[in-house]
Amino acid sequence: MKKSETRRIIEREDERLAGSTGTSLRITRRTLLKHVAVLAAAWTIRPWRLGVPSAFGQGTNQPAQTLDDLTPEMIQTLEAYADTLIPGEKRFPDDRAIAGVVTGPGAVQGGAIAMMTFAPIGLSPLLPVLAVGVDLAAVLYAVSQGIVLDPAVPPFVSLDFASRTALMIQLLDPSNKNQGPFAGLAAFAFVAYNTAGYLSTVEAISEGHPGLTAIRFPPPNSDGKWRFPEFSYQQVLAKPHPHSKGDNPA
Repeated sequence: MKKSETRRIIEREDERLAGSTGTSLRITRRTLLKHVAVLAAAWTIRPWRLGVPSAFGQGTNQPAQTLDDLTPEMIQTLEAYADTLIPGEKRFPDDRAIAGVVTGPGAVQGGAIAMMTFAPIGLSPLLPVLAVGVDLAAVLYAVSQGIVLDPAVPPFVSLDFASRTALMIQLLDPSNKNQGPFAGLAAFAFVAYNTAGYLSTVEAISEGHPGLTAIRFPPPNSDGKWRFPEFSYQQVLAKPHPHSKGDNPA
């Protein structure tokens, strides 16, 4: 990802937050987004294997998790984590996972949890311990800041949006020895919102995926394929092979 593209992501998020949060928080979020914007782009180009550091006390040889295998508290924590990166509006009045600092859909509505539990990426076995790690970090942050947590919800969910942002900056800082798993988890929130990677693109567009809608991803032709009236290099680079069944040049 070029610096200009990273800057565009950050500026877009600034605009989304401008109407409901203070300037100081927007500046703080710039630091957070700089930590993860490039990571998200890098994963889409070359996915990396995620491992949980020994500090978390668990390995990766566990059976795959599905959404049904995660407790409601774990799902809340993971949703709050994704919402801190790409905020959205509350799904219902008592929604605690989503902070609701903006209007319109965010990472959670864009399928962040579906992306995290998408079997081909292999993240599912790590989700329980990652959720526990996020909540443990939230407890330590709350103690250091004198914040009284609400015992009715997971620790990270109990934090307000500004505190969630400040904590995630710490978790995703390159100097944090446990940064890797937290950065990988953050990347999937971006991948879910900007690519709908857990769905076929045709299906995602037909269902009105909020992220693809926000970036104005073009719809396919009536047969479900993408064709463009102009060549990228303003010239035909290859002729279709006579035996091609898909009109693809060989």
